[in-house]
Amino acid sequence: MHDDTIAAIATPTGSGGIGVIRVSGPDSRDILNSIFVPHSKKSRPTPYLLRVGHLIDSHKEILDEVMTVFMPGPKSYTGEDLVEIYCHAGAVVLRTILNRVLQLNCRPAEAGEFSQRRFVNSGEDLSRLEGAADIVAAKTDLAYRLSREHLIGNYGTYINNIRHNIVRLLAEIEADIDFPDEDSVGTIGRKMLHKQLDSIIEELSALNDSYRTGRIIRDGYRVILLGAPNVGKSSLFNKLIKHTRSLVTPIPGTTRDYISEWIDIDGLPVELYDTAGLRTGRGQIEKAGIALSKKIISKADLILYIEDINNRPKPLAKLNLKKHQQMITVLNKADICKALKSSELAWVKKLDSSPLCVISARTGRGIKSLLREIHKLAGVSDLTESIVVTSERHKKKIDSCLIHLKNIRKIIDMPAEIVSLELRQAADTIGEITGHIYTEQILDEIFANFCIGK
Repeated sequence: MHDDTIAAIATPTGSGGIGVIRVSGPDSRDILNSIFVPHSKKSRPTPYLLRVGHLIDSHKEILDEVMTVFMPGPKSYTGEDLVEIYCHAGAVVLRTILNRVLQLNCRPAEAGEFSQRRFVNSGEDLSRLEGAADIVAAKTDLAYRLSREHLIGNYGTYINNIRHNIVRLLAEIEADIDFPDEDSVGTIGRKMLHKQLDSIIEELSALNDSYRTGRIIRDGYRVILLGAPNVGKSSLFNKLIKHTRSLVTPIPGTTRDYISEWIDIDGLPVELYDTAGLRTGRGQIEKAGIALSKKIISKADLILYIEDINNRPKPLAKLNLKKHQQMITVLNKADICKALKSSELAWVKKLDSSPLCVISARTGRGIKSLLREIHKLAGVSDLTESIVVTSERHKKKIDSCLIHLKNIRKIIDMPAEIVSLELRQAADTIGEITGHIYTEQILDEIFANFCIGK
């Protein structure tokens, strides 16, 4: 339990109609009474009732006209006394009101501290709280849908069911640890144990396989445009983002640094990068840009390697791609190509084994086909289930749980005491996903990624 009071702005930076300041802790109500003057003299701080009035500073000067609500614990978001102030959303007024609150035995909240207090005070499912943070960060409808499954608890329920099956096996084994029959483990028998283990392992493995798709939907599919100078990288970049963002000139080496933008391809969030052309740099700045381009190749999920179709390029040099990385060869400037019949472009097939698209970044020819190919390689079209792993933390816990379960399968005649230990470690590990088992370090790592005020 926390014995101090915290406050933070709970709405994003910028101007708007309404801004929210959240205050949580034992002094919340006293702080509200000190700074809020209701319009009606008969008004009393009734729990869960919005009241309109003025917020005042230490000299009784009015700071803003606001609405406030007091929510006593444990029936509040944090499980403790909570106040929310709804004021006009301007950077200055929000900061002024927050500073006023912080003068009254209150400190600024850390990132995710309101959600962390909710977990500690009410035992909320950790995966649901992480789902709430993911909804805030969702960049596409598909990302929102997956986050919603976490938020409403479907994902946590699925994880808890798997943990329940592991705990049930553990209970049966520990109920009769001193067994007389060498062919049995506890009361269920070794053959039945392995059959049930196989079922759990299969379920966890399938869940783990969803992480690549889940990670892409949550964090985005990183696509990098590479190629020699003047092949049309910046023109293609502008065409894909549908506005002019990257400078286009006939002079080779115009792009000296990389730039990035987010685009949505049928629900697939794509972080698109335009990079400096790959060649021997002719100046210190261009050389630095080319070096940076090569460096970010390692971070790519997909490389669009762009060539000028009129130059009859040679087979691509090796880019030392990682195993999971993919590539599409893009032949640009089809609008000024004199020979586009398949028989006349037979040389194209000899370029590379990667998928190939012929486009014109100037006219838009072939762009739809390129977008379909990007979407196909990302693999999100295979997403038919709503239970998907989107968090690297969750994947690591599932990996660890699988190791313990597979350890039991490796040694057929493993003693019941060892089986019990491995099952207990498996249950504890997967329990860390929803918060059945947790440490202060785990909580700090999770909530440090939340926004201030959440």
